[in-house]
Amino acid sequence: MSWKLLATVAAAMVAAAAPPADARTGDTPLERLLHDDRATVLVASHRACWKKAPENSIDGIRVCIADGIDMVEIDLRTTRDGALVLMHDETVDRTTDGHGAVADLTLAELRRMRLRDHGGGPAEALTDRRIPTFAEALTAARGRVLVNIDVKAAALDRIIDAVVAQRATRAVVLNVPIAVDPAIMRRARRLGIATQPVYLQRQSPISAAIALRRAAALQPTAIQLIFDDPAILDDARPAAANVRLFVNTMGSDIETGRPMNLAGPFLDSRAVGDPGAVWGVLIGKGVTIIQTDEPWRLKAWLHAKGLRR
Repeated sequence: MSWKLLATVAAAMVAAAAPPADARTGDTPLERLLHDDRATVLVASHRACWKKAPENSIDGIRVCIADGIDMVEIDLRTTRDGALVLMHDETVDRTTDGHGAVADLTLAELRRMRLRDHGGGPAEALTDRRIPTFAEALTAARGRVLVNIDVKAAALDRIIDAVVAQRATRAVVLNVPIAVDPAIMRRARRLGIATQPVYLQRQSPISAAIALRRAAALQPTAIQLIFDDPAILDDARPAAANVRLFVNTMGSDIETGRPMNLAGPFLDSRAVGDPGAVWGVLIGKGVTIIQTDEPWRLKAWLHAKGLRR
């Protein structure tokens, strides 16, 4: 399919999309795109625009907002005293001037630590920024950017409680395992929270077709696909016809530089030189949320191709 035709088809789908019966009049434009639209491609920034600010930071969320990025990804862990905080790694060593596991430290102890800039590590400068709580992140994002919640070590019920408390039920995407407790899904649907089962191809003991049908049966907003074989994209579309497909194109781990192996050949490193061969192919296969370390490039390319206004 040519890019001109793809742009025309996508625009027509967006124009024809009627909001469902449960659409909420108070939703922001981005919330309407997430909940009421299955065609418009959304740009998600890995670890909240970490290339321009400390990863998983309030500054990173604000940078994404200022740059018009649709969605920020944040990673959640639980402190020793039960607070939900933003931290990707099990320990604070890489991204702060502190040491130890998040689960062994109190919130007060974490608050005394300073975040390192960008992706952290000893070569990155210390900033005067602190580790944010989940509530602070939702407050910073409220009404201006969607939040993709990557659950590293936190109870789903507690996360939902916090989302409700911050009046952010329509603004988040909650990642869940395909084998999630059905009661969690029922509660999330009742509250209007978008859910996203994660299908990890290399760890699945069942066939892709069965796993994807199970994921779609949960009635989620999206399904996240992590795969080695691109053929999974052809399996996913019919299995999840009314669900958004979410793919990560980040290529290398921020800490080690080793391949992350999240989406086969569809890598940011290739997209920089040939976005059509990566982001374009994914969109042609029905992917409508792309998470990347290059959200600015993806956004500009979507605009240039007429896929976003």
